[in-house]
Amino acid sequence: MTTVGLNSEQPVADSAPAAGIHWQSFLPLRRLIPLLRRYRTISFLCMAMIGLVAIAVWGYARLCHVTENDARVRADMITISSRVDGWVTKRLVTDGQKITLGDELVVIDQRGAGFKLAELHAKAESIRLQRERSSIQLRMAKTTARDAVLSAQARQKSAAAQLEQARREFRRADALVGRTVSHELWEQRQTQLQQAEAAERTASAALADARAKLGDIEVLRKEVEGLTKDAAQINAQIHEQEIDVTDRRVRSPINGIVDEKFVQPGEYVIPGQRLFIIHDPKRVWIDADIKETKLSRLKRGQPVSISVDAYPRRPFTGRIERIGNAATSEFALLPSPNPSGNFTKITQRVPVRIAVEQPDDNPLRPGMMVEVDIDTTYH
Repeated sequence: MTTVGLNSEQPVADSAPAAGIHWQSFLPLRRLIPLLRRYRTISFLCMAMIGLVAIAVWGYARLCHVTENDARVRADMITISSRVDGWVTKRLVTDGQKITLGDELVVIDQRGAGFKLAELHAKAESIRLQRERSSIQLRMAKTTARDAVLSAQARQKSAAAQLEQARREFRRADALVGRTVSHELWEQRQTQLQQAEAAERTASAALADARAKLGDIEVLRKEVEGLTKDAAQINAQIHEQEIDVTDRRVRSPINGIVDEKFVQPGEYVIPGQRLFIIHDPKRVWIDADIKETKLSRLKRGQPVSISVDAYPRRPFTGRIERIGNAATSEFALLPSPNPSGNFTKITQRVPVRIAVEQPDDNPLRPGMMVEVDIDTTYH
C-alpha cells in the first residue's frame, strides 16, 4: 500500500486515467479551433444576417399588423322568458341540447286558460245568434214599414182628394140651397163632407203611425250595431285568450343550442321569469378591444388571422366588420370624473367586431379566448 502525502507531486498525465477521460479525446476540438478562427468573419456575417432578418420580420409585424391577445368569441345570448304565470307541467329540453325553430321548450298549465277560452267562445256564439235574430227583425221591419208608409200615403192622398171633392160639392149646394137645391140635398152634401173629413183624418193618422214605426227600425238598427260591437269585443278577448293559451307552450325562436336552464317541472313561473339561455352557434363573432393608438391603421374589411386558445394548431380567418364609435370606458358602471385633479393619461381601448365564419362542427363557442392578428396593409 502506497501513501501519498499532501505535498507530493504527481504528473497530470497520471490523473487523467483516474478520471476516466483521455487527453486524446480533445484532439478534434483542438483541430476545429483554427478552422473557426479562419472562418470567423463568415460566421459573424451569417449571424448578422440572421439578426437583420429577425429585426426586419419584427419590424414588418409591428408596422403592418395589429395584434391583440385580449379578444373573445361572442354571440347573441337569448334569454327565454315566460309571458304568463302558472305551473310548469313539462320541460322538454335540457343543457347542451340542440333545438330548432318552433321546438317546444316548456309547457305551462293550460287548464284555466282553456276553460276561459271555451266560455268566451260560448258568449260569442250567443251574441252571434242575437245579432242574427235582430238583423232578421230589422230586415222584416224595414220591408213592412216601407210598405205600410206607401199604403198609408196612398190612402191619405185618396182621402184628401175625396175631402176636396166633398168641400166643392157642399159649397155649391150651400150656395144654391132654397132655390135649385133642396134642403135634403144640402144635408146630404154636409154629411158627405163630414165623412170625407173623418176619412182624411183617419188616413193622416195611419200615415203618421206608419212613419212612427220607422223609429222602431232605427231602434233595431242600433241594437244590431250594439251587438256587432259586442261581437267585436268578444272576438278581441278570444284572440287575447288564444295568445295566452299559445304562450303557455314556450317555443324556440331560433335554430340553436340550450346553454343553461333555470326551471324544473312543477315550479310556478311568473311573467318575465327567465327559463333558458340559448344562442345560435352559427352566428358568432369576435370582439377585440384595440388600443386607440392603433385605431388609425384599422379599416373595415381588413383580413384577420385568428388563433383560438382551445385549438392552438387550427387556424381561423375573419374580417373587420365594425369599428366601435366609443371607447369601452364610456360604458363603465362607475365613471371616473377625477375630482382630485390628479391626472394620469391612460391609453383607452375601442371595441372592434370581427366577422368569422363558423365551421360545420361549431368549434367557436361564446366566451372563448382568442388572439387576433390584423393585416393593416389591406385597403
